[in-house]
Amino acid sequence: MAADAGYPRPYADVSTLRGALDHLTEAVAAQVEESVLAGAAPNTSIPGDARVRDAFWALLPPEEQRRFFLRIAGSRRVWPRLKTLIGNPPYSFLRPEDEGVLRASGICRGRARMAHTDPTATGYSEFGKGHYEDGAGRLYRVVRKEQGDGDQLPWVGLAAGVRVVADVRVQKRAGATKVAMARGEHGPVAQASLVFPRVGDVLQLRLVTALRGGDDDDALRARIELGRQKAAGSPIARLVLKIV
Repeated sequence: MAADAGYPRPYADVSTLRGALDHLTEAVAAQVEESVLAGAAPNTSIPGDARVRDAFWALLPPEEQRRFFLRIAGSRRVWPRLKTLIGNPPYSFLRPEDEGVLRASGICRGRARMAHTDPTATGYSEFGKGHYEDGAGRLYRVVRKEQGDGDQLPWVGLAAGVRVVADVRVQKRAGATKVAMARGEHGPVAQASLVFPRVGDVLQLRLVTALRGGDDDDALRARIELGRQKAAGSPIARLVLKIV
């Protein structure tokens, strides 16, 4: 994954979780300062916010997201930017005991909770651009690796034999479109994009465009060992994958 191939990877200067935390700390501070200079209204996006939000969801696994969030949430200056830099609560990376850290309604009107009552998979909007995608257009986000260097970025070091916990998201579709796709009217790939992969399936995964440079081959193969839908009717499922 050469950084100078095609176009530079957005995080070419970040190679570890420690580096990711430094990158995000500086980026959040810069956006807060810029919002003050611009006189931006609370919870209103300014240029650059989306890049920080994408980096937060791409670079950090849930436990590191929680630590980072709790640290920046301790600064009143950051509160008006949490909606645009992180997203709307409740956050999947927070634990039930974190509920009292801030008022959810202060970040997004109408929201009552900062955390979910029980541990949960990634929320639909929390995927950002994801980490990997398959040939059916399903999006994958690595949330934990069971082996390897603990300071690696989530999508790094996925060699053969490594097991990972990953969330998969199927895209939401309008009712009529979904029915037509389910009937096969848009072809087998579109039909497959509506359902989760099954235990035993071997997936061909590739880094999403936002994480790869040029035409480098960032593909890998992974077998699904376990899978559980987030909730009945949810477009998200949690998987255990073994890289093969």
